[in-house]
Amino acid sequence: MTHLTGPYFMQPPVMSVHIEDSMDIMIVRDTVRRAGSLLGFSPANRAQLASAAASLAELVLKTGEPQSINLNGVRQGQKVGLQVSSEAAWLANVAASNVLIALRSKLGDLVDEILVEGDNPPVIYMVMWLTDANQRQVPQPQEDDSSG
Repeated sequence: MTHLTGPYFMQPPVMSVHIEDSMDIMIVRDTVRRAGSLLGFSPANRAQLASAAASLAELVLKTGEPQSINLNGVRQGQKVGLQVSSEAAWLANVAASNVLIALRSKLGDLVDEILVEGDNPPVIYMVMWLTDANQRQVPQPQEDDSSG
């Protein structure tokens, strides 16, 4: 298995799910939610990223060849995000621009970036960046004004 890093600096969490049957799609969905939680994504954004990852896992499953979906934290400067990636040997003879158009039409609203890099085999990368808008809100402790 190739070590997939993509164009960004990789950071924990680093996880992988091997896709062999439909049960693995649920495992991918759950694993992405957990990874998103570790990075501080809100529940809604974890669900959104889990849907994108499950769609990628379904594509992998349809090829009939076992593959892995890789999950890892990424960093670019001060930005932190979650990257979902998979080798896509079945796309070896397809123009990357056509692949990107298809992926963006299906998954573009769910993630911030979709990239296809390399050609032997091509690798699909999807990234969601953590922003103030999609960050989990942690309640701040309130000071007790009452005196005892």
